[in-house]
Formats: sequence, C-alpha cells, structure tokens
Amino acid sequence: MVEGFWIVQYEGMQGNGGGVAMFTKGRVFGGDTGYTYLGTYTTQGHAIRARVSVRNFIAGIPSVVGIEGDFELSIEGTVEGDVIRATGSLVGVQRPGIAVKLSKRADLPV
Repeated sequence: MVEGFWIVQYEGMQGNGGGVAMFTKGRVFGGDTGYTYLGTYTTQGHAIRARVSVRNFIAGIPSVVGIEGDFELSIEGTVEGDVIRATGSLVGVQRPGIAVKLSKRADLPV
C-alpha cells in the first residue's frame, strides 16, 4: 500500500537532494529545505503516477532541475514493497528531469 510517510531522494542535472512526503487518499504532501510538494497520485497494480506542484519558500535555494522558483513535475514509477523508483519530468518545460527513489518509513494511523 502506498499510503504512508516516505523519505524522498532525488537526483537531477543540477545535483541531488532529499526530503519527505506523505501519501494519503490520492494526495501528496511534502517538502525539503527550500520547497513544498503538493499534488495528487494514482496507482494501478505496481505502477504509480503523480502530478506535483513544487513551490519555493526560501529564495536562493537552488532546485535540482535548474529552475528558480516554482514548477510542476509529472512523475511515473513502480512500487516494489516499501520502495518507489520513478522519474520526474517538468510539465511544459523542455529540460532534463530527475530520478527519484522513495523509501517508506511508516504507515499512517487508521
């Protein structure tokens, strides 16, 4: 099951980094040192797709995709137990995307 609290690791053309995300009822909530993540996700079998709005809240913190400020990501990947491996591409922008690995740390309370 995808719902839970996840550690996010990502790598892009401008470097790498990490953050956290919570998946619950088709929604994604998360963030890192300079950005918040808000979006939606769907699953079908082992496949997962997400559309995430990434918003900068501390000016000057660079993004790994090389964009200053806010942007949107389209993410597609595979769920394998407590690990999601995925790729993310910028919505509406012709730039290289990111590789993403998520590791589940906890289930959500019922």
